[in-house]
Amino acid sequence: MRAWIFACLLVPVTLAAQQDPTLAAPTNLSRAAEIEYAKNAAPAEISRDAKVWVLENGHYVVAEQGSSGIACMVGRANGTGFQPQCGDAEADATVLPVWRFWTEQQIAGKTRAEIKAAVDDGLAKGRFHAPQRPALVYMQSASQVYTDTAGKHPNHFMPHLMVFYPHMSSKSMSIVASNSMDIPGVVMDDTPLSALVVVVRDWTEPPKIQ
Repeated sequence: MRAWIFACLLVPVTLAAQQDPTLAAPTNLSRAAEIEYAKNAAPAEISRDAKVWVLENGHYVVAEQGSSGIACMVGRANGTGFQPQCGDAEADATVLPVWRFWTEQQIAGKTRAEIKAAVDDGLAKGRFHAPQRPALVYMQSASQVYTDTAGKHPNHFMPHLMVFYPHMSSKSMSIVASNSMDIPGVVMDDTPLSALVVVVRDWTEPPKIQ
């Protein structure tokens, strides 16, 4: 059965390839370095003029305002992961705020169950919003590191795009179970934050951080 690694924070992360104990998320990043890693999620033509969010003192702040409608950040699923991601304006208004909130709450010591309950409540009460149109997120950085729900077993997935739209499902889209990465998959099936995951051909190479 095909297994997907994905940046989504609301369900357990599943490992899709051999674990690599040598992988580790970059730590103690300067603001400039985090900006470079965040923009590395998408090809330079996409991320060049992006708004960039960085993590400072346990909270995300805007480090660069940008002008293109693209927004970039580094997600840190399970506290030990490292997921550079760039989204379009719809993603920055809907999906990325959930991921930023999730990381901030982890840092504050909240459990997965507590954070998920807060996200569900936020979606119900309007603090968070599901996309009103397809929301595109690029996750092509070779710097990505995924871990399991315990924050262990670091791994890579594949360079990929995520297209978010409420209540997509594998069944309704006639997507079959497959071991082939040429067939897309749906994560958070039939939820307000469901996403189609499409593997793409190339990584963006990690930035050269001095």
